[in-house]
Amino acid sequence: MVLTHTLAAFLIFATGYGAEILLIYPRLESGQDTFRYPANLDSTFVFGHIAPSEPGSQLDFNGIPVDLTEDGAFLAYLPLFWQAETLGWHASLTDRGQRTSTLFFPFAAQAEPEPVDWTALEQAAAFRVGVSNAHTRTAVGGSYYFFPDSGTMLAVNKVSPNWLEFEAGPGLAGVIERRYADSVGMWQNWTANFIKNGEVSVQQDTIRILFETDWAFLTECRTDPAGRRFTIGIPGAVCAIDRVHYVGPAREFVEDISWRQHSWGTELDINLAMQITHGYSLTASATALRLDIYAKSVEAKSLRGKKIVLDPGHGGTADGAIGPRGFKEKDVVLVWSEILEQQLRKAGADVFRTRTQDVAIGLHDRVQMARWQNCDAFLSLHGNALPDGENPFSRRGCGTYYYQTLSRPLAESIQREILQATSLGDDGVFDANFAVVRPTDFPAVLIEAAYMMHPDEELKLADKEFLHTLSRGVVNGLLDYFRNAPAR
Repeated sequence: MVLTHTLAAFLIFATGYGAEILLIYPRLESGQDTFRYPANLDSTFVFGHIAPSEPGSQLDFNGIPVDLTEDGAFLAYLPLFWQAETLGWHASLTDRGQRTSTLFFPFAAQAEPEPVDWTALEQAAAFRVGVSNAHTRTAVGGSYYFFPDSGTMLAVNKVSPNWLEFEAGPGLAGVIERRYADSVGMWQNWTANFIKNGEVSVQQDTIRILFETDWAFLTECRTDPAGRRFTIGIPGAVCAIDRVHYVGPAREFVEDISWRQHSWGTELDINLAMQITHGYSLTASATALRLDIYAKSVEAKSLRGKKIVLDPGHGGTADGAIGPRGFKEKDVVLVWSEILEQQLRKAGADVFRTRTQDVAIGLHDRVQMARWQNCDAFLSLHGNALPDGENPFSRRGCGTYYYQTLSRPLAESIQREILQATSLGDDGVFDANFAVVRPTDFPAVLIEAAYMMHPDEELKLADKEFLHTLSRGVVNGLLDYFRNAPAR
């Protein structure tokens, strides 16, 4: 059974008679009259379909022939002629040598972004992060950097109307949006920056490691693939640790904790006695740095009793990727989540879906739902697309994404089992800094099942029978992961 769909108002229709050209992408957003590409692109893709599809129809864009599927869908990778007298896509459809329809879609080069207007401060100012979902970047437009907790203190040396530049250690800087932090005076008035003695305790399935601090520091945590070693970097912290107290049976779980002072701050190394971790949580407050390691045993021969959170991507006004025929990612993955939930429940799992209707949900809200469920695994479900300029014929099939090292085994298991269950190509396993796979509390992966923009893969994702096959691959991947997970 193939999902039904309705063509949306953003489609660009051609003028003429007989069959029409329906351009799905590129498309104009509300208020746009011209589509804009980066000026450095020399080629990019277009896709859509003709309706009705007639045998013998021929389509070209800017004089270049474009292949049509039997039902009239097309995907083409074409050069951008920046020197043309009129910039745009000129499409023409002919039937048995007779032109039946034409289309013109205007485009232009993107304007260069204006540089940030920075003002250097004579003395560093103290800013306190005031929200729980803040993030920083290496530079404006750069990659994600730190993810500070609410209350974290920052030494700010430059300000702009929208950004703050803060010191992350000698010679190191980052930026944060002004909306995330508030000024609390001059930095010289906030000089206490010690990290002090620690304590290790075990509470049920949680190993808790606590260090006294003078304020909430920036932190960065890394783990090894085996989940036995944690390395915590604390920029700007002065080490004042004399001892670590192990309470009760804590030594059975934590083998060793060491600390070092660097020019940029303090570094902690925590070595566990065995591979037992399910996930962890690192939080910084005004009085303590706390690392909770969730050591519950996840080994299982079945999915019975496992809490799995399914996160169908997008929703509401966020359509996600759209295929040449007009199928929307948000609709496809919602149906997929229903089918996958049924199969997981048959396998004994307890399942929660972040959305069961066509509604918009924030990325951080999706993650918070998974935390409330205390889940054993979080799967974000998607259909893929590519950015302007990338050759779509170089990428096909399924790809699975993770960010935290402890989630990599789950990503690899699911990717392997999906490929075995389906005829999809292998797009790979990726380490990606996406918001929904950033949590450390539980294994989290994002599955890009196939490419919505490829006509053949769009049809697969719109086919419920294929979604059943795809779901069997995911279930088998979860089984493989839990069977091979370390036990206590």
